[in-house]
Amino acid sequence: MVYDGHSYIVPVATKLKSFYLPVQFYIFSDGVYIIDADDPYKELIGSKVLKINGVAISKLLDDMNSFVHQDNKYTVKWFAPSVLRFRGLYESYGLPQGSPDMVIDLINRKNESIACKVSFIPVASFHSIPKLIPSTLAKGVPVPLYLSNIQDNFWFKELPGRKKTIYFQFNPVEDKSNESLGSFGKRFGDTLQNKKPGLLIIDVRHNNGGNAGLLQPLMDGIINFEKSNPNAKIVIITGRNTFSATQIFISLMNKNTHALFAGEPSSSKPNFVGEENYSMLPWSGAIVSISNKYHESIPGDKRQWIAPNFPVFLSSTEYFKNQDPVMDLILKKFD
Repeated sequence: MVYDGHSYIVPVATKLKSFYLPVQFYIFSDGVYIIDADDPYKELIGSKVLKINGVAISKLLDDMNSFVHQDNKYTVKWFAPSVLRFRGLYESYGLPQGSPDMVIDLINRKNESIACKVSFIPVASFHSIPKLIPSTLAKGVPVPLYLSNIQDNFWFKELPGRKKTIYFQFNPVEDKSNESLGSFGKRFGDTLQNKKPGLLIIDVRHNNGGNAGLLQPLMDGIINFEKSNPNAKIVIITGRNTFSATQIFISLMNKNTHALFAGEPSSSKPNFVGEENYSMLPWSGAIVSISNKYHESIPGDKRQWIAPNFPVFLSSTEYFKNQDPVMDLILKKFD
C-alpha cells in the first residue's frame, strides 16, 4: 500500500509451518502457465491455468495488485506467480484452514480442460523469487542464450556468425568468488575498446539487484566505449526481474548513454525508495523489510518504469519452444 518494492513481509515464518503448491507459475503474454513442478505433477508442465480454488486466474492476478509490495505494476507481475503458490492466500478466498490439497482448473498440453487436485507441501525455504528456467518441454532444441548460464553473475561472448556483436549477461550486482565486479568492469571495458563491436547487447532480464556501490567501473567501461565508438549501438534487454540496484544501472545508462531498450519494462522506477532493512516479528518469526533510502538516479524523472524502445512480451509458445523473441528482434533490427 506504500508502493515501495523494498518494504514487505516475507510470506513464510520461521516459527510457523508454511505450505505451498509444488508447481511454479509464470505469467506470459497469453496467460498464466505452469513451467515447473515436483513429482507427481510434472505432466502439468505446459498447462494453462484457468482457475485456482474455483477463483478465476484473472481475478487472482487483479487482486495481486493489493497483495504484492511494488514500485510499479511489473513488480507485481514478477512476484505474483510465487504468491499464488501459498495456501494462506486461498484461505482468504474460502479454502478451509489447513486443507491438504486444492483444485486447479487447467487446459493441458493436449488442449483438454481438466480439474487437477494438487496437494500442498511444506515450504523448505523461500529466499528469493525463482528466475525463469529453460523449458523442459523443448526436447532437442538448444537452450536459448539468455537461459543458458543464469547462475553466473556476469559473463559475455562474441556471437558466432555475427560480425562484431558482443552479448553481455549481467545477473546479480555482486562480486564473484574469483573476480570482483570492479575487476570485471575494467576487463570488459578493455575488451570493448579492443574488439570495437558495432552492437553491444546488455541483458539484465535476470538481474534483481545487489550492491549498487559496485557499479561504477562497469559503467565507466561502457560509457568510455560509446564515447570512443559513437557509431556503435548499445541495446539493453530489461524485464520484470530488473529491479533495485539494476534499476540504478539502467537508469544511469539511460541518462549517460544513447542506449536503446528492448523487452519488458523494468519492475522499478528511475527514482525509487530502496535498501532492504530486516527485522523479525517476534511471535511468527516472519521477516519484515522496511526500506530507508531514496535513490534519485535521474533528478526529476517521474516515469514509473523505463519503457522499451522495442517492447517484446514473451508468449508461452515461444518459451516452451526455447525461443527468444527479444534477441531475434534485436539481431534482425541491427543486422
